[in-house]
Amino acid sequence: MNVQLAIIQAAIQNMLRNFYDSLRSPPNFQVAVNHSKAQVIHKQIIAGSETCPCCNLPIQTIKYPILTDINVLSEHGTSYKYFKLIKIIFILLSINFVIAGIYNLYQNYKGDQCIKNKTCKKSLNNYLSILNRMQTASYVDETLDILYFIAILLQLALVRYISYNQNDYYNVDHDYDDEKTIKQCSVKIENIPQECRKSDILNYFQNGVLKGNPIQFDIIDCCLIYDETYLITKLKQTIKRRIEQENNISLKKIISDTVKQEFIVTNREQYLKFTGKVFITLSFEQEAKNFRKTFDYQYSASLCQRPSDVIWKNNKDQNIKVIYLKGFFLLFSWIPIIGIQVAKNDYILAHSETDEDQLYFNTFLSIVVAVILFTATKLSEKIIKELAIYHSNTKHRQKWKMYLQMSEGFLIIYFYLFPPIFTAVYSGEGTRQEKLWRSGGLSEDIIMIVLSNSILPILFTFIDFQYAIKLIRIIYYKYINRQSNLTQFEANQLYLRKINYNKKRIELTLLVSLCCYYGYIYPICYPITLLTLFCTYWLNKYYFLNQGISDNIKFKYRLPILLIFMLIGSQLGSSQIIHITYLGYNPEKTTNYIYYLKAFFLFYIFYYKKHWLFKKRVEYLRSNNDLMQCLQNNDLYTKYNPIIDEDANLSRFSRQAKFYSALQVKLLREIEKEIQNPIPNAQIQPI
Repeated sequence: MNVQLAIIQAAIQNMLRNFYDSLRSPPNFQVAVNHSKAQVIHKQIIAGSETCPCCNLPIQTIKYPILTDINVLSEHGTSYKYFKLIKIIFILLSINFVIAGIYNLYQNYKGDQCIKNKTCKKSLNNYLSILNRMQTASYVDETLDILYFIAILLQLALVRYISYNQNDYYNVDHDYDDEKTIKQCSVKIENIPQECRKSDILNYFQNGVLKGNPIQFDIIDCCLIYDETYLITKLKQTIKRRIEQENNISLKKIISDTVKQEFIVTNREQYLKFTGKVFITLSFEQEAKNFRKTFDYQYSASLCQRPSDVIWKNNKDQNIKVIYLKGFFLLFSWIPIIGIQVAKNDYILAHSETDEDQLYFNTFLSIVVAVILFTATKLSEKIIKELAIYHSNTKHRQKWKMYLQMSEGFLIIYFYLFPPIFTAVYSGEGTRQEKLWRSGGLSEDIIMIVLSNSILPILFTFIDFQYAIKLIRIIYYKYINRQSNLTQFEANQLYLRKINYNKKRIELTLLVSLCCYYGYIYPICYPITLLTLFCTYWLNKYYFLNQGISDNIKFKYRLPILLIFMLIGSQLGSSQIIHITYLGYNPEKTTNYIYYLKAFFLFYIFYYKKHWLFKKRVEYLRSNNDLMQCLQNNDLYTKYNPIIDEDANLSRFSRQAKFYSALQVKLLREIEKEIQNPIPNAQIQPI
């Protein structure tokens, strides 16, 4: 009986696979739900599990428990290193808090300056601020400065220990990336005549002359790059022509028959336009170097990016004027931010009443400023990402590197370091101390900024703006507009949520930099940040284990030097903010020269002697054995080519099939829009 039931279930699953239609409307939302379940990472598959008809992955699985060692998840991509980075940052901040922060909090709490001053708002933040014990403008706590320096030295020692740890597989600073072997054994050739076929290219490049001696090359993969824009244009023309010729066939049927790899392979002369570029993979790295030397004179031979790192479509067709216009506004975005903060301070001065309602409203204004700053950083991130995509149009890694470095360096300075200091020191009336600790003053601005960058990212862990829009669309199409033209492919996408851990790293950098920069004056920032890191780790880990998709959960591998530099540098500069910026501390004091020596030493290490802290990558020539081991877990360029697999892999679950499924929906929507809003033909009017 069980055998018969298993046979029936297998037959039903086979039927579902055969009848799966990505353009089906209205969609089957249960299929979309099952597709999302099948995509999630899992510990093991339940016996007899159904498979998704879309991706052929198991639906019923056993998920990892929340206490799973994060190192175990390395088989599902590199995102586990995001959690290791949180651990490292947590330990680094804990070192400073235990050595210097607790002492600072205790000494500040013993102060009485806030109680004696009428303008000081009686809040925990002000009681625990260093302002609460500063009786004169020349106040110096040498003990605290020494403790800070000791903490920094211990942090640097920990960073070195982490980087030089021998366990390469689990070390967050090491690049466990065997796909790099394919990159090192491959060459990108350009300027090949466009009429050449793959067989012609292989015959030509397998034989060469190096230093006057004939040489033969063992080419194991040759991936031709085709013009995606040309393909889409030709397909669109074919579909429109068939619509005019075959009125009795639906648009979806025409697209299903036309936009697929089998059709392109059969009619490749009509739809494929060779760009003159090709990825060639040799049998070992030294052979790849000899290959470049041999053919670089005749062709442009260059190093390759990793197969998964290739951006196959040129993004240079974006409106560059619009992108640079956005970048121009981004450069001057700090001006309206300062204007908002100055306007807030002017309002507080004009309404200096001490009744509770006014004090609460002043605090509310600080919350508004913090939310505006948070929103401005998110909008700026989008602009920076567009700039990074445009300037890094061939490599995903280069795009993310540019995006991260610009965001981390730009946002923290433009929005969180410079504007608050400028407005606190140079705007409004009253002493600088009054500007800091009054209701709605800088003290409340800073604590609200830290809280907003702590609480909002945690809330967005489960539902951000993009996912909220998806949920609204799901409710609309599932319960209200049940007979919509939403396709099955689009319904599947609604239930999937991409997790961008590179973007989360920016949030982490902003929070940590704020804590370190203002933590000397407001040491309460440290326990707030440590609690936030603890919650962030476990909430993101829970979401990772229950919603993570291997293809989408990627993270930049190595320990970010910029983040560590900003953390250490912010702590070093934090001790000088109160003396130099706020209280006009005399720069002739000896302690300032000591500070400059410490700053110079730190800059020297990070700029000239990074290897003292961060272990250098050990480069070696990859052998054929290394390449063969690499290919057991990684695909060559041919498999990643979205347009066509030259090895004639026509599987419905391949990367090419996914590309054409997305392209089907794209062309369907574009042609439907053109049919509904036809462009009228220009007519010559008689004179």
